[in-house]
Amino acid sequence: MEEKKKIYPVEPWDITETEFKMEHVYRNETTFALSNGYIGTRGTFEEGYDFSEEEGLEGNFINGFYESEKIRYGEWNYGFPETSQTLLNLPNGKTIKLFLGEEAFDLRQGTLIKSRRVLHMKEGTLEREAEWMSPSGKRVCIHTRRFASFACKNLLAMEYKVTPLNFSGTIRLISVLDGEVENHTRKTNPLVDYGPFGRHLVAEKIGAEGETLYYEGTTKNSGLTMACASAHQLCGEYRVKPGKKGDIVWLEFETEGKVGETVVLYKWIAYTSVLDMEGNSREALSPFIHMVLQKAKAEGFKQLLDEQRVYMEAFWEKADVQIQGDETLQQGIRFNLFHVMQALGRDGRTGMGAKGLSGEGYEGHYFWDTEMYVLPVFAYTDSALAKALLDYRYDTLNEARQRARVLGHEKGALYPWRTINGKEASTYFPLGTAQYHINADIAYALKLYVDVSGDYDYLEKRAAEVLIETARVWADVGCFVPSKGGRYCICAVTGPDEYNAIVDNNFYTNLMARENIKDALWALKVIEKRNPSAEAELIGRLQLTAEEIQYWEKIVEKMYFPYDEERQVYPLDDGFMMRKPWDESKIPEEKRHLLYENYHPLFIYRQRMSKQADAILGLLLHSDLFSKEELKRNYDFYQEVTLHHSSLSTCIFGMLACRIGYREEAYRYFAKSARMDLDDYHDNFYAGIHAANMAGTWQAIVFGFGGVRICEGTLYIEPFLPKEWKGYSFRIIYRGSRLQIAVCEDESKVILENNVPVCFMILGKKVKLNGKGDIWIEKV
Repeated sequence: MEEKKKIYPVEPWDITETEFKMEHVYRNETTFALSNGYIGTRGTFEEGYDFSEEEGLEGNFINGFYESEKIRYGEWNYGFPETSQTLLNLPNGKTIKLFLGEEAFDLRQGTLIKSRRVLHMKEGTLEREAEWMSPSGKRVCIHTRRFASFACKNLLAMEYKVTPLNFSGTIRLISVLDGEVENHTRKTNPLVDYGPFGRHLVAEKIGAEGETLYYEGTTKNSGLTMACASAHQLCGEYRVKPGKKGDIVWLEFETEGKVGETVVLYKWIAYTSVLDMEGNSREALSPFIHMVLQKAKAEGFKQLLDEQRVYMEAFWEKADVQIQGDETLQQGIRFNLFHVMQALGRDGRTGMGAKGLSGEGYEGHYFWDTEMYVLPVFAYTDSALAKALLDYRYDTLNEARQRARVLGHEKGALYPWRTINGKEASTYFPLGTAQYHINADIAYALKLYVDVSGDYDYLEKRAAEVLIETARVWADVGCFVPSKGGRYCICAVTGPDEYNAIVDNNFYTNLMARENIKDALWALKVIEKRNPSAEAELIGRLQLTAEEIQYWEKIVEKMYFPYDEERQVYPLDDGFMMRKPWDESKIPEEKRHLLYENYHPLFIYRQRMSKQADAILGLLLHSDLFSKEELKRNYDFYQEVTLHHSSLSTCIFGMLACRIGYREEAYRYFAKSARMDLDDYHDNFYAGIHAANMAGTWQAIVFGFGGVRICEGTLYIEPFLPKEWKGYSFRIIYRGSRLQIAVCEDESKVILENNVPVCFMILGKKVKLNGKGDIWIEKV
C-alpha cells in the first residue's frame, strides 16, 4: 500500500492542527472529539458556526439516549423491528461568542494570524490558540482548554482566555445554550429513510437562572427526557444580562479589556437524562444538574483538570504501548487507544457504539465490535471497564430472550445485531438478525474476561446465565443432518462477512457456536466444583435439564464444518466454492469499495469473494484447535478472496499472519490499520471513529507481535520484534498479576510489577515469577 501523507505533525503524545481550512473542518471535528463514556462532544469551534451539513456537524451526545421512529418497510414481514433507535444530537452548551466592541471574532473574516489546536492525549484535554485581527485592526489572542471529565461523568469543563494585544475597550463574551439542534441523518446515515429528520427534542424548560443556563426537553417518540445546563465564572469586574430567542438562551458578559491583560471565563456544562434518575424521575433532573454544577464550580477548573490528569496517567500506565523506531506508528496507536478508552460506557447500563460518541454514524448503535475488538483490550488492561461492558449485555438479557421467542426459539436468548436499548434495530435482516454469531461473540467475551481476570464470582452471578441462554439458541437453530454424516448443521445465517448472506453452515458461525456451547458446559462444571449450591440454584432457576446438557454434548461432538478437499481449506460456507470467481477488473475503480451502494445484493452474494475477515477470525480466535499447516493453507486461500472492504479486517489478518510466521505480511497489515483514522484512509472519518479497527491495532501488537493468548487456562507469550522497529513494550494484567513485556533487538523480558505470583509459558518454556521485580530475560 502506498503510504498516505500524514495529516498532522508526528508527535508522541499530541495531535496538532496547525492551520484553519474549511475543507478540513468536518474531519477534524472527529479528530478532536472528547468523551468520557457517558457524554461525548465533537471537536467544534467555540464560536458555534452555522456550517452546512456538508461542512460540519455540531454534535453532543449522551450514551444510551435515543429517539425512535416508526420504521417504514416496502414489504413488512413478521419479526421485523417496528421502531428505530438513534443516538440523538442534544443541545449544545459549548458556544462562547467573542465580540471586540461590535466586531465578532470569526475565523472566516478579518485576518487569522495564528490558528492551532492540540489534542493532548496524555492528559485528555483539547487546547486551542488563535491570534486574530478584526477588520478594524484590533488584535487579540485567544486561548481555550476543554475536557470531558472522568471524575464526573456528567461534566464538560471549559476555560476561555482573551488577551487584547493592541487595544483597550469593551469585550463581550456571549455564552450560549442552543436547543435548536437536530441530527444530520441524510449526511451521516444516508441509507436510513425513517429519520430522525428535523428537531426531535421538545423543549419544556429553557432559560437563565442567575449565571446558569438550563434546558430540559423530551423526545417526540421515545419519550425520554434529558437536561443540560451551564454555570459560569468570569474573573474581574463585569456586567451580565440574559437573552433568549426561540429555544436558544444565552448570557452576555461584558467587561472592559486592557491591552496585555487577560480576561478569563470558566464554563462548566452538565448533561443527564431520566435513564440515570431513580425511577426515571423527571423531577430529579434539575436538582441533580444544579448539584453537579455547584460542586464543579466549587472545585474549580484547576482541580478538575488535575483530577483529569491523574485519571489519564493511571490509564496510560496500564494501557500504553511504547514503540521504539517508528514515531508515526507510535502516534497512531496512542491516538487509537485514546479514542477507544474515552468512548466506552463505564456505568454498566450502556455499551459502546461503533463510532463511540464521536458522531452520528451507524445511528450510535452497539454491535459485535464491542465484544470482539474493544473488550479484549480492557480485559487485559482494566478489568473493571471490561466488566462494565459485559454488565450491559447481562442487563439486556431479558430483551434477548424476547427476541429469541420472536425468532421461534422456545428457550434461550438471541442478542440483537445492532441496538441501543437492547432490542433489535437492524432493518435489513440478511445483514442484521441473520448474524446469529453475535450470541457466540458475547459468549467469547465473557469467557475471555473470566479467563484473564479469574473473576469466578462474576461467572457464578452473571456470565454463566448468558452462556447457558445463548447456548440454548444454538441447540435449537440447527439439526443433525443424515446427508452430512449426521453432523449438526446451522442453515440460513450470515457470518461476519456481509458479502455472503443467508448461507448454510458459515464456518465462523458453526465454530463459534460450538465453542459457545462448550463454554456453557465449562461454566456449569466450574461452578459445580466451586459452589455446588450456586450451580443447583442456577439450574433450577433456568429449568435446565439433563437432556439439554446431553444434547449440547452431542452437538459439540458432531458439529459440521464445510471443507474443500481439493484446496484442503475451510470455505466460508457450504456454497462458497460454487460461486462465480470474483473479477475485480470488471468493476469500475470508483465503485469497488462501495459495492452495496452500486450493485444489487444478489449480484454481490453470487460472487466468490469476501468483504472482510470471517473464517479467518474464527481460525485466529481458536488457533490452538488447528495445526500450523491448516492455518497457513486457509490464510493463503483467504488472501486470494478477501477484499478488506471493512475496517475490521486487516488487523485480524495481521494477527493470524503473526501466528503462522508471516511476519513481514503481518507488519504490513498492522501499518495499514494503525493510522487508518488518523490519516483518514477511507475519507469517511468525518462521520466518527472506527472503534473496532482502533482497538484491533492494540490487539495486533499484544496478541500479534507479542503473541499473548490464553489456552486451556494457561497464559502464553510468544513475542517477536518486527525488523522495522528497535523495540516495543506493553503491560497486561493477568489474574491480578501486572506484567510488563518488553522486546528489543538483543533481548526479550517479562517483569512482574506487583506481588501477585504468576505462571506462564513463553517461547516454549514454563516460567513462574513470585514477587515484584522478578524478571524473565532471554537474550537474542
